[in-house]
Amino acid sequence: MTMLDGLDYYKTYSASDWTFTLNVETLALEIQDLISRCGDSPDSRALSAAHKLLIEIEKWKAMCLKERMGNAEQNSPQTVWNAFLGALTAQNDLDAIHSIMRLRGFGSSRDEESGQRRAKVATAALRFLKPQTWGVVDWRTAAMLGLLVETKGDVDAALRLAKKHDAKELREVYDLIDENGACAYNQMYRDMRTSPSFQRAVDVEMAIFGLSLIAWKMPS
Repeated sequence: MTMLDGLDYYKTYSASDWTFTLNVETLALEIQDLISRCGDSPDSRALSAAHKLLIEIEKWKAMCLKERMGNAEQNSPQTVWNAFLGALTAQNDLDAIHSIMRLRGFGSSRDEESGQRRAKVATAALRFLKPQTWGVVDWRTAAMLGLLVETKGDVDAALRLAKKHDAKELREVYDLIDENGACAYNQMYRDMRTSPSFQRAVDVEMAIFGLSLIAWKMPS
């Protein structure tokens, strides 16, 4: 098995999820164009479109589970626009993710025990806004990426190791990934880019996520 098998599995394990992903990518391209044209002077239509995109990204990351949704809509359209603009014009990765993490539901609050902020949902926004250089970071991709590094890229060996690990335990281990961790994982995605199948960081991330779905089945 290869990384490409993981990407193919990601695209086919749920036709509706893949269609939703493509729809959100289309919305994100429209927002990129609007931000490029409007800059810091958006009209009401542009603000509304950005706000809609954030809500759709939250829905996508939550896999449409209502109990994990509702924070995105609490951000004002202007605040969302400013966050997206800041992310797209940032000079470095930390500034880009910090811009998104100002938003409610995307990392604005700190963990009571560690004082850190969770960056996983923020990476979902960057995955759509900057797919060339960003992919989602979550417990699945972090765990599978670690196994791929351990096996020096041997996908079959990584999958064999993965099946020896309990998904619930891994979810707890990688529960809190802050902005520094998110940036580090994304640099690894970038380093793994190869033509023609993995030109974007998000293609690498989706392949790794697909492999994780093979190793640890999604709960029904």
